[in-house]
Amino acid sequence: MTAFADLELIALSARSRGFFTDVELHVPGLPNAFLVRGRFDLESYTDDLFNLLALHCPASLSAAVAVRRAEFLAGRAMAHAALRALGQAAAEIPIGLGGAPLWPSSSAGSISHTRGHCACFAIANANWRAGVDVEALASGHALDAILNMTTNEDERALIARQVVLSPDRLASLVFSAKETLFKALYPVARRFFGFDCAELRRTPRNGQLRLHLTQTICPELLEGQHYDIRFSIAAGHVLTWLAVTPQHMSM
Repeated sequence: MTAFADLELIALSARSRGFFTDVELHVPGLPNAFLVRGRFDLESYTDDLFNLLALHCPASLSAAVAVRRAEFLAGRAMAHAALRALGQAAAEIPIGLGGAPLWPSSSAGSISHTRGHCACFAIANANWRAGVDVEALASGHALDAILNMTTNEDERALIARQVVLSPDRLASLVFSAKETLFKALYPVARRFFGFDCAELRRTPRNGQLRLHLTQTICPELLEGQHYDIRFSIAAGHVLTWLAVTPQHMSM
């Protein structure tokens, strides 16, 4: 299946007339799951790419700025590629409540994009919950904002004293991991919750970062539960992803 999917990604890049580059398929360390990531060029975007790539542009985006439509196109193209890699039909993925994608009944997934990078993590099990996030490595004022707005005093102390990752990488990674956790848990929580609801308590190891819930969010998501979020760091970006099982949500 992966060889076929790789050919599909090559064809996707070729059909996009330069909009997509460096599109890659990854096996994310979980059964029946795929992660697709790539880059997209805003200057190469035109509205007719939706028809060219056989994707639907929702009416709600007709009055949006071109950047928003380009980001939507990039995310949905990654999602379709991930579904094909799973051997499923590349069905339409509408925009749901809160802006979250509505996945086909046979799968679960998550989409992310930032500064010309996009990713989709999909799993062939609708009972699971998935999250993915891609972020540029922060520096300067952006790094200060991440530290002040998304981490607490204990997390900032850990980031400063550990020697496994540089502070900018770990701070960016924590921010991305909390975004991924929110995406995965939002369908269960059914409400928004802040960065203070999850906490890093130890240095990441072996491509995984553990976040602990610092408060009870809903009956299924209790204070003290932890989630091991996988990550990679490359080309000035961090990528995080998580699949949550029904058993984990009922502990």
